[in-house]
Amino acid sequence: MSAPPAKPATRAIRPGGRAGFTLMEVLLVIALIALIAALAWPDFRGTLLGAQLDESADRLRTTIAMARAQAMTEARRYRLVFFADGTVRLDRQRDPLLAPHEYLRVQEAWTAQAVLLEGVWVAALQPLPQGPAPILVEDDEIEFTQFDEDPAPITSFDVPVEIYIEPSGTSDSARWDLRDTKGRGLRMTLDGRIGRVVTEPLDPVDPSQSERPPRMAAADKDAGLADPNSRLEERIR
Repeated sequence: MSAPPAKPATRAIRPGGRAGFTLMEVLLVIALIALIAALAWPDFRGTLLGAQLDESADRLRTTIAMARAQAMTEARRYRLVFFADGTVRLDRQRDPLLAPHEYLRVQEAWTAQAVLLEGVWVAALQPLPQGPAPILVEDDEIEFTQFDEDPAPITSFDVPVEIYIEPSGTSDSARWDLRDTKGRGLRMTLDGRIGRVVTEPLDPVDPSQSERPPRMAAADKDAGLADPNSRLEERIR
């Protein structure tokens, strides 16, 4: 007598008429999603950090352009301050006539966000001398004046570096390097004569050599700022 034929496997049918999923199937799908996310996360994180570097450069460029426009509109000095911890701050004269020596942090809608994102900082800086234009444009081609020295590490400056933007719209020229935690970098050059800011890529460095400087307290930052008139007297001498 032959054995009865085996019954085909069936899936439990819910009262609504739809097939359900077993606990094992659900756990398998969750495990696959977690695996895919784990494999994709490094690439996604790297892309995100790269976007932060570009976004920080755009924010800094916009901040300089806005400060220049406001300085000419308000007939008062603005100053961009680079601190030894890699951060940047924008100040302006409290009153150009009654209190020309006093500077306050700019509190406007266009400065509500931090200039540099959390994973990006100024790693090196070089104030440029009066003389040859740092940026040359010929036949729509941008060229950079070659200088003998590279920007110095930001931590090597004993006092904050201040760039004053005059009511005429002019300022000192400078160039600085931005870095992120992955070692990627951008060099930004400011031609203070016309307010042009140009960005160029830097060769990446090993992430172990791209460490953010220690944070500074706000009081320590303010203590290092100098009287702008003393800086002007030094230029005249």
